[in-house]
Amino acid sequence: MKHQPFRSLKIATVLGALCLFFPVLIIGLWVHSFNLGTTQMERVAIFHHYFPDPLQGRFTLTLISMAFCILSLILSRMGIKLPGKLWKAVNRITFGLGVLILLMNLFEMM
Repeated sequence: MKHQPFRSLKIATVLGALCLFFPVLIIGLWVHSFNLGTTQMERVAIFHHYFPDPLQGRFTLTLISMAFCILSLILSRMGIKLPGKLWKAVNRITFGLGVLILLMNLFEMM
């Protein structure tokens, strides 16, 4: 079996990009809930309806989102060593989005 160079870094890049799926999904569900409800209490109730009971704590989803953002940052930082322009672009975009979502989550917790 021939060893492929940079294979583990490519896997890290793909996993880093996939880790951003969960925070983006949470944000998308909040935007969707916001558009459906008329009052803040109704919007929150709609948003919480999408998740099981253990995830409906005050900061539970925020902490999960932050954990996935941090994991995404670590993986994309590892993958930035890949030589191709496409791989570098994917890692930079993943890193940038991860930082922005992480900062948004930190601001949300204040």
